[in-house]
Amino acid sequence: MGGVPEAYFLTGSTVRTFIIETDSADPDFDQQLSDTWAGLPPGWEEGIDGAVDLGQGYLYVFRGTEYVRVPYETREVEAGYPLPISGNWAGLAFETIDAVMNWGDGKLYFFCGAQYARYDLPGDRQDPGYPKAIAAGWSGVDPSWVGTGLDGALNPGNGHAYFFKGTQYVSVDWGTKRQDGVPQAVSEQWAGLVGPYDAVWSAAASAPSKVGDFVARYGSYADASETATGVPALVTLGQAALESGWGEKAPGNNFFGVKAKASDPPETRQLVRTHEVLSRPDVPFPEVISVTPRADGKYDYDVRDWFRVYASPEESFSAHGNFLRDNGRYAPAFDHTDDPYAFARAVASAGYASAPTYYDVLASTMRSIAAHR
Repeated sequence: MGGVPEAYFLTGSTVRTFIIETDSADPDFDQQLSDTWAGLPPGWEEGIDGAVDLGQGYLYVFRGTEYVRVPYETREVEAGYPLPISGNWAGLAFETIDAVMNWGDGKLYFFCGAQYARYDLPGDRQDPGYPKAIAAGWSGVDPSWVGTGLDGALNPGNGHAYFFKGTQYVSVDWGTKRQDGVPQAVSEQWAGLVGPYDAVWSAAASAPSKVGDFVARYGSYADASETATGVPALVTLGQAALESGWGEKAPGNNFFGVKAKASDPPETRQLVRTHEVLSRPDVPFPEVISVTPRADGKYDYDVRDWFRVYASPEESFSAHGNFLRDNGRYAPAFDHTDDPYAFARAVASAGYASAPTYYDVLASTMRSIAAHR
């Protein structure tokens, strides 16, 4: 296995650490939940349902209908928690969860019973069309094996994800989301582990080969844009990966979610379904599918809006750099051309995207890309 250095398996209140490099777990290093994180709410030291790292320096820990946030730096539950799951994970169909994992591409997967939901981190909301049956969304996974739900889900960043149920697990290919082989005994492949487990988690793993493929395909366009405009190539690649789902969703070669106007020439614009987080419930769009109030007082919009069309990916990357350079609202970012992360923060602060977590997710994506540059 590869990717993250460790994974954690919980039985009751006991946490066992699985070392990825040695491909084994040592029972002598088991610890209690109460020793793992300080400040857990009463009763939480007895067990949790799941935990997930969003790649932003925090672990989100779930139990029952609530969750807490734990900074890695302090390993102590932040003040103001626990909070209810419902209303704080926009649009999430589940009030409780059985498992959760970070896919490493800006998406989380929540599992509850025989269903799962995909959650978009940049947009900070559940994707349309969910929840779905686990067996329907993960090809080859037998619904009779899933039964009433999974015990845990893990993405260690090695090109495979793992679903745990009782004393068995299945391996799922990261790229195709298709089960590899048949269920196997945990004890046969995970030395020092047996199961069943109440929760499984790890640090956030970056997308595996997809990151390298994306950099190899589009890195030269980002470098050319940096030379021409001063926009750091790492920022350009990060925004392109985030907005296009690592190049998989770039209709009309629009890698950056650049909007168009209804008055633009027809050949330069297209209607695309998108999500916005706005402060008013009555903002006009060409087509409004739904408007949903959020717990923070803002509104989630599911709409179709006009977006630019480009002749090629190269043209899209070039136009993105020119757009940032020539738009006065982004001028403060150009005080930080030697620091891609400060540049990205300034672009986010200027309102490039409406999602409140945009910079955090962008920075996480940039770090994944930097590891391949």
